[in-house]
Amino acid sequence: MVARSAAQSPRPRQMVSIFLTTGTVFQLAAAVANSQDILLGISYGPVPLKSQTGASALPEDDFFGDQAVPMWGRGGRGDLLHIKNLGANTVRLYGNNPANQHTNFLDEAHMLGLKVIPGMSDHPFYQEVTNNCRWNTDFDCFTQVRDLYRQNLLNGFLTPDRKYHPALRYMNVLNEPDLKIPPTADIGDELETKQMARAVVSALDGMLEAEKDLGVTGATLNFTATFSYAVCRSCGNFSGRPALGQIWRLHDAIYNPDSYNYTPRNDLVEAYETRFVHSYNTANPARDLKPQFLDTYTEHFPSTPVYIGEYHSVFWKQTEDLALIMKVAREHPLFMGIAYFQFQVAYWKTGSEMDFGIFGFGNRIIAEMDFFNSDYDVWCLDPVVSRLDGESLADIVASEYGVGSFDATTLCAANPLGVPLNQTGFDSILEQKSPSQLSRFIQRVAEKMGATVKDDAKSKASLIGFAEEILYGKARKRWLFADLAAGIGSRPEWLEFDESARCVANRYVPPDVVGAAIGWACSEAKTFNCSDVPVDCNYTYRIGDWVFSRYYRELAGEASPLVSCDFGGAGTFASSKLYSRWTGASMCVVEDPDDSDGPDASDDADEEDVSSVVDPSNVTRNTSDPLSTSTTTSTTVPKRLRRR
Repeated sequence: MVARSAAQSPRPRQMVSIFLTTGTVFQLAAAVANSQDILLGISYGPVPLKSQTGASALPEDDFFGDQAVPMWGRGGRGDLLHIKNLGANTVRLYGNNPANQHTNFLDEAHMLGLKVIPGMSDHPFYQEVTNNCRWNTDFDCFTQVRDLYRQNLLNGFLTPDRKYHPALRYMNVLNEPDLKIPPTADIGDELETKQMARAVVSALDGMLEAEKDLGVTGATLNFTATFSYAVCRSCGNFSGRPALGQIWRLHDAIYNPDSYNYTPRNDLVEAYETRFVHSYNTANPARDLKPQFLDTYTEHFPSTPVYIGEYHSVFWKQTEDLALIMKVAREHPLFMGIAYFQFQVAYWKTGSEMDFGIFGFGNRIIAEMDFFNSDYDVWCLDPVVSRLDGESLADIVASEYGVGSFDATTLCAANPLGVPLNQTGFDSILEQKSPSQLSRFIQRVAEKMGATVKDDAKSKASLIGFAEEILYGKARKRWLFADLAAGIGSRPEWLEFDESARCVANRYVPPDVVGAAIGWACSEAKTFNCSDVPVDCNYTYRIGDWVFSRYYRELAGEASPLVSCDFGGAGTFASSKLYSRWTGASMCVVEDPDDSDGPDASDDADEEDVSSVVDPSNVTRNTSDPLSTSTTTSTTVPKRLRRR
């Protein structure tokens, strides 16, 4: 067995870190014992199928792109919010099409305090028909991965100033390469293990090259390669230990690339020693971790942290097993934590694969999702009960992740952040008789009018009090949506209205909805030309920010937030506190609207104006303007905005 020598490893063990972003050197030591440093992850691959039917026709498996916002977005099923409510601090991802935009997902994760671990897809390694690195370039993946990772960087991984998005925690070079490239690496001969290692180190080299090409600045992102828990019999070391042989083979390839028939373009040793963490997947119980893996790993790899990318031992009580694995994470200086496998039952895999999953599907369709021109139902979630524990996995995970329990009571109820902002949507929330649900709806309406609830206990209590008054007040009157808008428009003390609020694109609707609204607004614009959109705003939602904010200004005294900044659900009149948290929005909105930019928010309180806009029975639209309100030809809400 070979350990990293002092000459190979300039970092003393006490200076290793579990964090990705401070530049070039980890800083771990005793800080790992702090629970806030532990990786509390959830593996997320939400295939929207209830069976194998349709699995082969699924257009993509990239579920952190904009097209999947009806699943992960808070206006849809709210998966990211549910992951946060499980007590997690990290989301581990799978599919990745670099041509897709991922800014919106990363922004939402960051707003919720979640970190993200994406990974390269299998496509360039062995699935691409004409140019994969297994069959076409002898396991040298530099060019294929460089080009694709460059797209990832340009499509959300980098902010406009060429810094890594703050939500990113690690980047997985490849999930389980020892089972894929080649698939016989663990059971084959030495050549096959070296082919696997060459694929991983050349891919890492390509990713570093993509960073260099684009001039990435600021805090760097750490990398990993997640191996299986198989025993690699020909990896050269640790032949009787799961995962360790694969890790050693990669380690050796980093330091001795010539022996693997590879010549790096970048300093792989520097990247490995300062920007790399090891990881593996396992279904073994926590009691196996130290004797099978961690004790030996610590002895031979004392300067590189490690985490488990998929963890769930279904044949053990989860209450006991998770408690033990969390204890190890709190106490061990190198073991960073786990990503619990997995968020949703994989119905499409069938068989034993369906034993994994914190949530199954409920019996209510939350939304319809146009996923790359194929329509899918987005089902509500139903907590899975652990057969050995007799309680829901959601409660078990939430308990071990430090938040006590998971509130599942509203999983299949109408979503206050997604229902239409009209009387029908309002009624669907009132019917729940829940002050917390109604409070969330009120907050949403307030945000649509450029306001936010003040961040103090008194204001938050006043919000709940307002909701309770609506639900249980002595007047016992039937509240109309117009009454609610009037109440918000009267500017109660617990709300803060932002003079810098702007009409921007709604991040919680799919990009095709925003795109349609952009097309209409550009065709109607009188004081601006959409050909002038800056290159840094060249992304559907940021184009919407640029166009909608200028169109709203153009309306001047005729504009009102709830009405004029709706665009069929594609727009929202957001405070600067909100839109400044959306990457690039601040540089795309109109900077200085004149004093006639629009009326006071209280103008939205006019009952006749508001109800004519928000009540579906009264909504009419001008035939020349499919997204504006008028009194001529009626139409329905656009398909992609419907909620069931």
